[in-house]
Amino acid sequence: MLDWVESLRSLFTNEIDCYKRLLELEGKKRASIHSADGKSLESYVKESYHIMVEASELERIRMKTIEDVYEKEKFTKDESTITLTSFLNQMDRESNFKLKTFALELKKVVADLKDAIITNDKLLKTRKEFLQTTVDSLQELSREKVYTSHKQPTRRGQGQKGAIILNATA
Repeated sequence: MLDWVESLRSLFTNEIDCYKRLLELEGKKRASIHSADGKSLESYVKESYHIMVEASELERIRMKTIEDVYEKEKFTKDESTITLTSFLNQMDRESNFKLKTFALELKKVVADLKDAIITNDKLLKTRKEFLQTTVDSLQELSREKVYTSHKQPTRRGQGQKGAIILNATA
């Protein structure tokens, strides 16, 4: 087996591991969003950032390795940028077979991660809209006129406070 094939297999394995860890963290983020646990959500976001930096570096190394293989093996470049698919198509059959399963797994994990991120983003936006609507309703209620025993309207907040009940588990 060619040395660069083994090197790329190792890079794919490490990169897939990073993205799987990110996918797991997205699941934990979703649970934190549902339970309104801001502290744990914040820690998961920080942990995700560090893993993303690691994955980005692995991707950079992988693409540099692929560029080196293009030069070493004298593969032809059809486009100005190299894609993983075009790279796999230029390899010999044995090397392609050995790397294709890793490339497909990487694509699947990244697609799953993208879906999880989109879902969490929608959940956060929904929660934010819900909280904003609740705050707006409370502010509107605080401006409402309230009649006292002296039969003169006063504004809530000028001596009377409205009851505030928030559903923290929603």
